[in-house]
Amino acid sequence: MDTNQINWSSIWRDGILFFAGNADKASSWDGIAARWNEIQTKNDYGPKVLERVKANKDETVLDVGAGAGLLAIPLAKKCKNVTALDISSEMLKYLTENAAKEAILNITCINKEFENAAIGKDVEKHDVVVASRSMGWSQDLRKFLKNMDDAAKKRAYVIWGVGERTFEIGMYKAIGRSYGDTRSYNVLYNLLYQMGIYANIDLFECQATAREYTTIDEALIDMSKRFERMGMNRQLSTEEQNRLKVYLTQTLKKSKEGTLKAFDKPTARNAVIWWEKT
Repeated sequence: MDTNQINWSSIWRDGILFFAGNADKASSWDGIAARWNEIQTKNDYGPKVLERVKANKDETVLDVGAGAGLLAIPLAKKCKNVTALDISSEMLKYLTENAAKEAILNITCINKEFENAAIGKDVEKHDVVVASRSMGWSQDLRKFLKNMDDAAKKRAYVIWGVGERTFEIGMYKAIGRSYGDTRSYNVLYNLLYQMGIYANIDLFECQATAREYTTIDEALIDMSKRFERMGMNRQLSTEEQNRLKVYLTQTLKKSKEGTLKAFDKPTARNAVIWWEKT
């Protein structure tokens, strides 16, 4: 099979449609911004990524999908300046507050969807471009990656998870639905190759981020919301909710603090896919 004939962008889009359906990206991220801000530093993912991103004091950095500042704030401490781009105004609100707490003044925020941004007009070119787990809802992956390449003067970094989502796969199996998320890191790599970009891959492990709940019913409500936001008549039926509750009761693990945690395993593997501009 000639892999150059495979439409990798379409494969990724299928995974987006499965995962998010008709959900609105901006409002969805706005809705979890407070929780994201609270948990973003609870594992070593950020520091592990920063170890692998080369950026120095004379360079500018564009952080695509910057969220509440997990990477943007420490990068701003060692770089000339950072542009934090995010579709969620709530995420950028928390980022601005977090930067102010540390008296960081060299971060500029842009509230925009990256794949629809015009490089050189909406977003200027930067020495380094970083997209950390921020293309997960991008239906036009080719445009997203092209914008990254166009925006980078020196280096570009894409970070995405590696391995199966066993908790979610088990959840779908429990309620009797097929699992169809095709957003794999190898799709990112293969599409870049198809675009003529010969990237490097660096795999690393970090502590897993677990969903935490106080009760099974709280977990059930949270998990059910995913299907509600997908739209297109994908909401859970009463029977599916009953099956999901049984699955959560059997699967969620009690932590030392007494909360109920949902995760695949204690550690998570990630891929840093990066390339130098020639």
